[in-house]
Amino acid sequence: MLPQDRRSSCGVETLDFDLHDGISQHHFFRRGPVAAHLIATSGKAPRVLFAFPAGNTGIGIWFEAGPAQVALTVEGRLAPVERADGMRGVSTVITADAARLGVRGVVLGSVRGLREFAHTGVTPEGLASAIDPGPPLRVRRTTLDGRHHVELAITIEAGGLATIDAAGQIVITAGPSGEIRIAVTALADDEPLTPIPAAEILTVMEGACPRSLAALAFLSYEEKLLAGSWRFLTYFGRDTLLSLMLLLPVLRPAMIEAGLGAVIERLGSDGAVAHEEAIGEWAARGHLAGASPPFDLREPLYDDTMVDDDFLLAPVVAAYLLDSAAGPGRAEAFLERRTRRGITYREAVLANLALVLGRALPFADAPGAATLIRLKEGAGVGEWRDSHEGLGFGRVPFNVNVALIPAALEASTQLFASPLFGSRIAEARSASHALAQWRRAGDFFHVELPAAEAGARLVIYAASLGIDPGPALASLDGVVAFPAIALDAMGLPIPVMHSDDSFVLLFTKPDAAYLEQAAQRLLRPFPAGLRTPVGVVVANPAFAPCPTQRALFTSDHYHGTVIWSWQQAMLAAGLRRQLEREDIDGGARASLLSAEAALWEVIDAGAPHRDAELWTWTVERGWFERVAFGARRGHHDESNAAQLWSTVYLAVRPPLRG
Repeated sequence: MLPQDRRSSCGVETLDFDLHDGISQHHFFRRGPVAAHLIATSGKAPRVLFAFPAGNTGIGIWFEAGPAQVALTVEGRLAPVERADGMRGVSTVITADAARLGVRGVVLGSVRGLREFAHTGVTPEGLASAIDPGPPLRVRRTTLDGRHHVELAITIEAGGLATIDAAGQIVITAGPSGEIRIAVTALADDEPLTPIPAAEILTVMEGACPRSLAALAFLSYEEKLLAGSWRFLTYFGRDTLLSLMLLLPVLRPAMIEAGLGAVIERLGSDGAVAHEEAIGEWAARGHLAGASPPFDLREPLYDDTMVDDDFLLAPVVAAYLLDSAAGPGRAEAFLERRTRRGITYREAVLANLALVLGRALPFADAPGAATLIRLKEGAGVGEWRDSHEGLGFGRVPFNVNVALIPAALEASTQLFASPLFGSRIAEARSASHALAQWRRAGDFFHVELPAAEAGARLVIYAASLGIDPGPALASLDGVVAFPAIALDAMGLPIPVMHSDDSFVLLFTKPDAAYLEQAAQRLLRPFPAGLRTPVGVVVANPAFAPCPTQRALFTSDHYHGTVIWSWQQAMLAAGLRRQLEREDIDGGARASLLSAEAALWEVIDAGAPHRDAELWTWTVERGWFERVAFGARRGHHDESNAAQLWSTVYLAVRPPLRG
């Protein structure tokens, strides 16, 4: 169902929309202090989840797996509920075409706890709930800080029954109709966030996709922008900054400043960008595990594991304050704001610029694989491919070193030199000098294979997938060259093709040779390149010689041969940015135009699902079929139905062809 933008009698905006993907129905509702996302997943292991932006709190009910498929249906719309005791949430009616449903787990509390149960099947320590058989049946708990509450009420309708078995588990049986029908109400009392109305997000509403705008609005609050729902209903630094960068041309200043302000407020004292925050009950759980818990157990905990987001702040700040229509007055006022630590935004940003320069200088002084930026010691992840196998267990990520650091240095040069930051000419010169050296970083990631060897590897890989290698082989016209996805601990390239050309195209100005090769990676059909009929895969291990290495990048892996919606959008934005350059020769320009047309063909083919985080595919009778990620048992994770950086098509649109 398409989004509904209604106004209540007091003029408060109501968001009410559905997104269906595979076996899951997603229902979103937001009005004033009430905001909730309901997920009803059918299949052999059905479940019902509620996720609230307030406190990143949720409720999950997982039913016992059985041999038969169970279809869950949400009847009608979500209805808001606000009680006098501060509990708020939603209610609805859900039906199941089953005579009996045993509940194998109920988790109330942090969405992080729900995610943990989804992966392990074990209720996280401290999150056990009390069950009152009723009627209505109620599951309740007080959160670990002793101050907040979560509650689920279930009323069995149509003559059905809910009982508690000897093991203490809930069992729901159908009435005479043979169908289970339950009225459910999900409530919590976390402090609500302050919504940014959909009408106050974009500068121009004409032509905006209603579904994408509704998804973006559901994730947008004055306090912060949320990364995705249902699994990431909290702040993520990288996601916020990349989304802002892509949406910048269409966002109102207040929306941009909400996102940028959230990042700046969470900067470390050294200028490091916080990757993610643990809030609400998950923060309390973390503090209680420590030696000296603070008085406020809900004081947020910030994760600084990642290395990529530290280099994203400067380009976005420069794009907004120096290149957009912010204007000097608004820019000055924004930089004069003060963080909760009492320093100005200007001082906080300068700390980040100093951090960028400090981390860039070792390579600038002595260029080599050993001085490139690596994942932090002891960390298995460090950039957007944040599953442990996402970089093939590499240690030196391509996108950080070849795109983000040069972009951060270029932006730092501009910001240091700007009167807004005190015209710091010495620092600007240091950043400019470092940038000249960092433009050579891509040399260390170069992979090149003779045509015969590349063809042989492609045939073996295609056979393992059941794909006809003919079209891919025919597209190879000589030596195959591409940048490695990462370098290993010894500084050697990991020969996996990938979509992170998107970072290079959006943030830097590569030479014509690179542009030609990047275009070919989009034009050549998978597995010679990255393009499939259902989208551009983010990794292609066809040319990796080791079967063990190829096995890390399957269509079941979170960062394998799967399609991430925002990566396609960033490729499209990057191609358009390069085509707007005046120094591109005719051959490179023609290749980029062809790649752009081919890319938009597959983007448009997946338009109904492009607000989702990612999807995958299977081969049926020799043809690619789209599959919702998380819909099959072998998938290593699942996709969010509404993802912040997947809404960027509000700004990234196909070029007008005359």
